[in-house]
Amino acid sequence: MIKYYTFVCLLLASISASGQLIINEVLYDPSNDSLYGDANGDGVYDQEDDSFIEFVNVGTTNFDASGYQIWDDTTSGQLRYTIPQGTWVPPNGALVVFGGGTLTGTFGNAVVLKTDSAYGMSLTNSGEVIAIKDSNGNTVLTFDSDALSNNPNESYTRYPDITGSFLQHGDTTSVLFSPGTMTDGTPFDTLFVVESIAVQGQGGATSISTQGGSLQMEAVVSPTFASIQSVTWSVPSSNSVATISTSGVLTAIGNGTVTVTATANDGTGIMGTTDITVSNQSVGIAEAHNAKNFSIYPNPANDQLWIQWSGNTAQLNIYALSGQLVYSTTYKGESVDVSQLETGIYLVQLSGEEGAYTTKLIKQ
Repeated sequence: MIKYYTFVCLLLASISASGQLIINEVLYDPSNDSLYGDANGDGVYDQEDDSFIEFVNVGTTNFDASGYQIWDDTTSGQLRYTIPQGTWVPPNGALVVFGGGTLTGTFGNAVVLKTDSAYGMSLTNSGEVIAIKDSNGNTVLTFDSDALSNNPNESYTRYPDITGSFLQHGDTTSVLFSPGTMTDGTPFDTLFVVESIAVQGQGGATSISTQGGSLQMEAVVSPTFASIQSVTWSVPSSNSVATISTSGVLTAIGNGTVTVTATANDGTGIMGTTDITVSNQSVGIAEAHNAKNFSIYPNPANDQLWIQWSGNTAQLNIYALSGQLVYSTTYKGESVDVSQLETGIYLVQLSGEEGAYTTKLIKQ
């Protein structure tokens, strides 16, 4: 029969709302067999070194565990270990603290630490309550080993991981412990997520004032250790002020203000925005239709597009309203094949010695 045991776990209001640790697995009585008791992977059994506590961040943001403390009693005990500054745990990620030894292995690529004391964490089989305190000294978790004292020679783990009740590890799998991974060996999440994005023009620029000018946009992602730093750039699809490339180059096409957005690519949906002012665009979308030396036809177009242009060669760019560049060529007076464009509205921009002109194209 699977043996379930009581586990005392107090979660106080002092835990940050942006993240929360739970205790998911505890090994306080490793087997004295070097083969089955070597939890830290250094090839040597040691009662203190191979003991461990596994925490899991059940929040949706990165959790700062800096300054958290492990005590061997809730009131009159001794401080056994303080988690170093700069220790972060990703959402649904694990933090494992061993008693000591040489930590050998990947442990599911979890955040893994060991105490700096010759006495380890002093986890015992009975008569002791281990207290976890936050950086302000508030007790946020407790573990009562007395309620589980039956010399198991294996860890106690939640089953299922994170949400389940505690039972002996050997009742779930053939192994006796799984520091840094779920009971079946599956790693916890290891990706640190984006929490904020600050958007600005290169060098702090907030405007474009040259005809057809461009500005490289910059996204400052926080935290700096976020696993995926890349972003997706966008401007409102209905805007007639500027387009933006996938690399964040904002190109002016008309006068006004445009909101530039950078969205994190890690699935969090975190966004940062800023407004860029565009001026001195002599011919904008609304004006281009009346320019005597520039027009496009037919409009709407099906397969071929012709451009009336008073100059010689020019750079021709066609943008989707999202700002994505979908066609680019050096225009020399020939027709333009637009058959590959999907049905919709596009911006046609022609830039040369005569100036820069932009107009809307309807693709049928």
